[in-house]
Amino acid sequence: MSNNLRSSEKQTIVNRPSRLLYWLMIPLAMLISKIMYRFRVNKDQLIDKIKGPFIAIGTHSCTMDVAFMMLALVPRPLNIVCGRDVFTWKPVKPILHKAGLIPISQFEMDLNSIRLMKKAVQNGCSLSLFPEGKRSIDGRSLHYISPSLAKLFKFLDVPVVMCHNNGGYCATPRWSRSRRKCKVVQDAKLLFTQEQIRSMSVDEIFCRIKKEFSYNDNLYQKEHALHVRCKEPALGLHYLLYKCPKCGTEYEMESKGRELHCKHCGNTAEVNEYGEIKAKNGGIAYSRLDIWYDFEKESVREEIANPDFFVSHPVTWRVNDPVTNVYHEKGEGELYINGTEIGFRGKDKSGKFCEISVPIKVLPTIVQKVDEAVDLTVEGVINRFYFKEGKYSAKYNLIVEQLFRKLHHLD
Repeated sequence: MSNNLRSSEKQTIVNRPSRLLYWLMIPLAMLISKIMYRFRVNKDQLIDKIKGPFIAIGTHSCTMDVAFMMLALVPRPLNIVCGRDVFTWKPVKPILHKAGLIPISQFEMDLNSIRLMKKAVQNGCSLSLFPEGKRSIDGRSLHYISPSLAKLFKFLDVPVVMCHNNGGYCATPRWSRSRRKCKVVQDAKLLFTQEQIRSMSVDEIFCRIKKEFSYNDNLYQKEHALHVRCKEPALGLHYLLYKCPKCGTEYEMESKGRELHCKHCGNTAEVNEYGEIKAKNGGIAYSRLDIWYDFEKESVREEIANPDFFVSHPVTWRVNDPVTNVYHEKGEGELYINGTEIGFRGKDKSGKFCEISVPIKVLPTIVQKVDEAVDLTVEGVINRFYFKEGKYSAKYNLIVEQLFRKLHHLD
């Protein structure tokens, strides 16, 4: 059993969020939200009538999702269920216990976390949970929500509140390297009463969840003519839109200011403050980020249709230390994907051969980092792999997601 798993199992209680910390954070979060995002809330009045604890679930499209949820549900403090990676963030470390955070392993069964959630609601705590497990990369809902979420609701046996922000992705897309401002509207509603949780079947609950977790901020921006104030609206976009639609070359795109440019063929497109992408000088471009991303997705589907599909790139391997919450370099090798698994083969710093693999059939997606790395959590241990060429994480994510769909016949 790993040290990280043992460390997490030692946590057997959940602290209520410190009221002092809560009431210090709320005004600050509101001030930032009003100034940066002209934030406002549409709140279902039924939420205020909930007497006991509840679960607040939310779509995960932007950096401020947790803050937006907290503001929408004032004055109810929330115990936030978050990935173990969050516990490594320096700004979070001083407030871990006072905030009452509950760690969970992303895209891995975490029974200890489920036990902690149950104890929390039994002690009167309300939970904040983002079932997609990671922030949206393309402004849309994750392609897959696990049916086990409905079983979790049955197990916790409390009302469920749903939160979704419109415009959040436009304000803080993961790929952006420029400051952005736009209007964000948070919708909060009572999704299930406790009586409904008890009376509905797991399948009925899950069907409702899938319907609620369907959004596209790119389309919302177009339909509402949402203006994003940004001096460099394209900066960083090449991380996601890595394939040129004109010549088909991958990872030759670069972005700066308002432009996306292919270094291989010269194809150029301009991005404006309404999320529109327009070709320049006779070039070729898809009109929105999500449409361009679908073009890349289709290309990946064609690649993985090959029964001998295999991809591999050199990486540096780092492992999270659960005691210090620091990532230490462990070794080097290759991060590969074939038709059934994603894995690492290489050597640790002592020269010993090491191998890690995860079946894609149990991995609907992966955690990818904009600094061109991906995480694989195995038995509670976070393994982080940095691509030596400084690219590929967006494509690796697409490959895993589309292979998962192929293996489960989801298309």
